[in-house]
Amino acid sequence: MFTKDEIEVKLNFLESVFEKYGAVPLDINEKNIEKFHQRKIYQYKNNYYRVDSADFEENGEIFLVLSSTDEKKYADIGLLEDIDAFSAGLSDEQLEKQVRYVLGIEPYPDDYAQK
Repeated sequence: MFTKDEIEVKLNFLESVFEKYGAVPLDINEKNIEKFHQRKIYQYKNNYYRVDSADFEENGEIFLVLSSTDEKKYADIGLLEDIDAFSAGLSDEQLEKQVRYVLGIEPYPDDYAQK
């Protein structure tokens, strides 16, 4: 179980990894960021990305979620699709690897879907 502050640290870390690999934070979707507590959107190449968390109350497990779209019109209003979710319990090294997969810097392993 993680506190909200601990999840915030992990989300900030993921955003810092986006920036480490050249993703640029954008000043878009400001209304929805405030209204729906969405996080900042980043652009990497021709895609837009955002991090978030999901709390599954059944077992208390928290997942970190990476969302994306390749359409600027959707990014402008914060409408991104969830493309990957993983346990908040992953190490920083494992979290960085997830970002590398999502950004296409490193290919997903063949057995990724089975993990």
